[in-house]
Amino acid sequence: MASITTRSNGSRFITFRDADHVAHHITLGKAPKRYAEAVKVRVEDLASAAMHSHSPSADTARWLASLDDRMHAKLADVGLVQPRRSASIGDVLEQYFTRKGDELKAESVRKLRQTMVKLLAYFDPATPMNRITADDAAAWRRSLKDLGLSEAAIRTHSGNVKTMLADALRRKVIEENPFAAIKSGPTPSRYTRYVTPDEIDRVIEACPDSEWRLLFGLARYAGLRVPSESHRLTWSDVDFDRGRLTVYSPKTERWAGHEQRLVPITPKLMALLRDRFETMAEGEERLVRLGGHGALLRPVRRIVARAGVELWQRLWQTLRSSCEKEWAMTFPQYAVSKWIGHSITVSGRHYANAVPDELFDRAAQVEAGAQRQAQRNAQLKVPERGGNGKKDEMTEESSESRKSGKQRDLRDISEDPEDPEKWSRGESNPRPVQSNCRLYVCSRLFDLDPRTASGSLPLDHSAIVSHPLSSRWTLRASLLCVDPPRPQARETDRAA
Repeated sequence: MASITTRSNGSRFITFRDADHVAHHITLGKAPKRYAEAVKVRVEDLASAAMHSHSPSADTARWLASLDDRMHAKLADVGLVQPRRSASIGDVLEQYFTRKGDELKAESVRKLRQTMVKLLAYFDPATPMNRITADDAAAWRRSLKDLGLSEAAIRTHSGNVKTMLADALRRKVIEENPFAAIKSGPTPSRYTRYVTPDEIDRVIEACPDSEWRLLFGLARYAGLRVPSESHRLTWSDVDFDRGRLTVYSPKTERWAGHEQRLVPITPKLMALLRDRFETMAEGEERLVRLGGHGALLRPVRRIVARAGVELWQRLWQTLRSSCEKEWAMTFPQYAVSKWIGHSITVSGRHYANAVPDELFDRAAQVEAGAQRQAQRNAQLKVPERGGNGKKDEMTEESSESRKSGKQRDLRDISEDPEDPEKWSRGESNPRPVQSNCRLYVCSRLFDLDPRTASGSLPLDHSAIVSHPLSSRWTLRASLLCVDPPRPQARETDRAA
């Protein structure tokens, strides 16, 4: 059994005896009585487990896991638990590479090693993981910024650390991951350079041979990753009959169903493939055998300069993103994402993140066509209506009349309201002379028929709008152009 003792200054300690009846004390400080009683129950359980060589209860085991290192060390000092052994940060990282070395690609190992170097340059490799706090992790991230790294690079290194330590956390090598809360993940691309079809055509024309022309074509016309995808292509991957290209992707092969993809062969790319097929040596399988990124950079600069095109950043990735943007102008995005080899989310974040000038030009042509149509409508005196429901433009006089709410006499809109000869009869509602007046007649579906309009005014045009499936009464609007007879001259005028 254990007991609680309270000193005169208010501090408390717990006393218990081991199997040899030796008394041991665990100081709690000025802790509340309820807390001291809860610790006493756990100490009794641990002492009984140590005395009779059995495991403590599940509740006690969970309580031990939740203890901080200071309290856990006090229990270890009196022999109730084993001391906590915290692996050092250097050991944890090396264990990760030992376990994952065969699963990771060489490029992934290289990038993770770079992160490890930056991490161990800040922390001593022998530092126990339980001594590293979340504040220490945030301070390490700030140190990367002090080194002049970009936000994208800092996020990449932070994500690499979280990945390596998350593996240690899953294997229970460490109790918690102090780097779990630091900001990481990809950053949306702000580089929006679009290599236009005219620019890439000029670059391809400046290439020295068919292999260089095909390499640029695969990057710009098919959106392939260079060199991981372009340099794996063989002639067995080219389907000339169906116009399709089978692309093997090392970057996405770890996900089921993403080992390869089909890419359409555009007419321009088809011409480059045929040219390459006719000029390459007999028995050669690889479509492209040029050197890696470093060996390609200098020749590419010379080719682009010879073509008179401004050199773009991120050489091959910019061509790949330009290909996706051009496809997105014509084809649905789900198909474009399948062809390009990533999700729609990635497309919006890194690739289709800006509107090319080509789309602006298309929109400008549409506006020019609308302007020409408006000019024709003005010549034909057809009233214009804005696309968003604007009212027809009115003259100043008609606008003032509508605003005043006054009713106007029919004589006011005649050709010459002061001349009585313009009227056929002296009636109160005379017919207007032939002008731009239009009479709109609404009738039921079967009432208006130009062939049966006997004795009525001649019908010049009929614009009928109806719905063939409607069971309700449907209105038709017919435009009647009135052509009344000219007024007869008076007897006095004939005599004169």
